[in-house]
Amino acid sequence: MTHRGIRTSLFAKIGLLFPVLTLAIVIWGSSSVLAAGKPYKGIMFLTDEPGNWFKDADSGTPVAVIHIGDRIQFDRGSQTGTKHTVTLLIKPTASTLVVDQDDAGNGKIDAKFDIPGVYLFACKVHPYMAGVVAVKDAAGNIPDVTKEQLPFIGHLGADSLPAATVLSVLTTIAPPDADTRPKWDIFTAANELKPETPGVGEVWIDTQFELVPGQVDKHGILKPGSITVVNVDNFTTIAPFTVEREINGLDPGAAQEWNNPHNMWANTSLDTVYNGNWFGKSLNRIDRATGVIRETIIAGEAPTHIVTIPGSSHPDFGVLTLPLSAEQDIEKIRDRDNRLEIIDEFPTGAGRNHPHAQWITSDGSRIVVPNVFKGLGVAGSISILDAANGNILKEFNQSPVGLNSALLLPIAAGIKGSTKAYVANGASGQVSVIDLTTQQLVKNIPITFTPDGQQGGQFTIFDTLQFPIQTPASPDGKFVGTAVLSLTTVGRQPTGSADHIAIIDTSTDTAVKFLATPAGTHGANWGAKRGGGYYLYVSNQFANVLTVIDPDPNGDGNASDAAVVGRILLANGSAGAGVTDGVGGQGIKPLPNMYPGWIQDTVALSGTGQLSAEVQGWIDELTAAQKNPTP
Repeated sequence: MTHRGIRTSLFAKIGLLFPVLTLAIVIWGSSSVLAAGKPYKGIMFLTDEPGNWFKDADSGTPVAVIHIGDRIQFDRGSQTGTKHTVTLLIKPTASTLVVDQDDAGNGKIDAKFDIPGVYLFACKVHPYMAGVVAVKDAAGNIPDVTKEQLPFIGHLGADSLPAATVLSVLTTIAPPDADTRPKWDIFTAANELKPETPGVGEVWIDTQFELVPGQVDKHGILKPGSITVVNVDNFTTIAPFTVEREINGLDPGAAQEWNNPHNMWANTSLDTVYNGNWFGKSLNRIDRATGVIRETIIAGEAPTHIVTIPGSSHPDFGVLTLPLSAEQDIEKIRDRDNRLEIIDEFPTGAGRNHPHAQWITSDGSRIVVPNVFKGLGVAGSISILDAANGNILKEFNQSPVGLNSALLLPIAAGIKGSTKAYVANGASGQVSVIDLTTQQLVKNIPITFTPDGQQGGQFTIFDTLQFPIQTPASPDGKFVGTAVLSLTTVGRQPTGSADHIAIIDTSTDTAVKFLATPAGTHGANWGAKRGGGYYLYVSNQFANVLTVIDPDPNGDGNASDAAVVGRILLANGSAGAGVTDGVGGQGIKPLPNMYPGWIQDTVALSGTGQLSAEVQGWIDELTAAQKNPTP
């Protein structure tokens, strides 16, 4: 095993369990500190800039260096487009400082630093947002980070690491470009691997961190993000597995509300793609064929994932569901007469919920929603909602013991047909399995590893610095593919890599294969493979590639031979020579939408004239089993 360093989208999350401990002080705002009459040392702005989400006013970087007794003010409002928390994740063991909030906001927060050492902060709504306050001792030195602060260090066989080493390898502490290049996986065309068998249609990827020159908000502040569209079939003039076009906020239809585009879905006829902007408040309606942004509406604080309600007989057929992750609710939005209209909004659980990546059953009856955190710390919940009226049918709350103990930072759901839900819990490193018929949590599947290759529910993110995110079930119901993002570049068994994809066999609900993937493995979704079967398309937020996985190359229903068959370069020169070109892969949407419930709705339009010639061609390419998958 080679210790290459610590990479954080997850380092930003490693301390999210810290506030669960018994702590004495919670800092809610600035009034108590300012009333003391002592000025703060400086300001750290929370921003929308990749690698510089916490930005010190003095250094212009995510690192502030101060002395004992100095104060820092955290400004959550002036340079960002949505609400955040400022949560202290890691601190020196003797420090009494605690900073956490039970809800997102835009107010200012002040903290006084009492002990020399490294203090790591993050936002619980956007957990890879990270910033560091380094406090010097009387001799001007910053003490080492110990294994007591961070158990991950103990798994490396060390008692401590120098603060300078830790700071130098934090992936999210990386203002582009010089500090980013050594920490992210930046590939060239020479590293490409194209699958031998084409896919069907195209794959849309939210390249959320790409810096687009001239892409600014109404205040003139640069905002990142683009959508990269990859052609994956061989029935066009564009070669398969080639970037087809890029969509960004320079389009007038974005109305200066484009900000970190995060996740997408499409309508039944596949002529429209919907996109949410996670660091802003807006939802976009995009013409799929041209990439033109037809409409942008203000949806609410930090909109995340879009999923439409399937089933042509459902009263809300085609209605969009959209969680607001810096709020408590999920919205229902209708696209009618070329106009988006919010028609309903309801809470996703009791109290403060911060919902993220939901999924809907194939019959359109229920919505499964992960509620990321429900107060101080990272204890969250999973809710089953009635899709028609928003009623909460069941809420599984985190508890200290039993299966519910795994519900720490639950962030993304997938569903096998209408029978079983799979929910990734970022801070526990486990995927929870829920029987939707009995509405019971039946199992937790560990899918993360410590640096010395250990696995199991007893290890949390403190031990692994790995964080499972998107976890969709394949359309045929045989497999679940879970994206596991690492905050480090430390390889571990069984893959030898820092990041990986875990393939779960749904007949046994066990992880049967782990595959190495590039830095920042984040998003995963299934698309059709030419001639039958499916590809798992994977986005990588700290790399400029799309990963293609075949879960069953020989078609025997066993994932033991699952393999990475593609690595598609997303950089196309649009961001200049900077390392952010094609980087930031998070939301990913293969088209056609192959999931049961949705694909049948699209196939039903075949031959009616309601599909474009291109989409009709995609449907004609599908096998009978792909047109009507039965989990």
